Amino acid sequence: MATGNKYHRIKFYPRTVTRDEYGASVDTYDCYSGSTRGEIKYSGGNKTLLNDEIFYTKSMDLTIRYQSYSGITDTMRVQIDDTDERYEVMYIEELGRHSELRLSLTKINL
Repeated sequence: MATGNKYHRIKFYPRTVTRDEYGASVDTYDCYSGSTRGEIKYSGGNKTLLNDEIFYTKSMDLTIRYQSYSGITDTMRVQIDDTDERYEVMYIEELGRHSELRLSLTKINL
């Protein structure tokens, strides 16, 4: 398998559910569980209206080697090239027979 353009540094942050002082569950994504290299293809963005608030979304497809990190779930957050931006995993697709994984990501508006 050719490595292609997999030069972006990718970090994965698993979800940790804790309880606050009122007993409500709080999702945190503090420590990263693994890193690998990946190829990014931007699939666009759009303007969305949610709760009478306009915001912009940014979507991309991330392709990584299957062997480099196969413990990925759709509840994880993704960081690319040590930036402050975080992405939510929307969909995970296996390409080939344990060859590559394609993750559909959407930028999280913080």
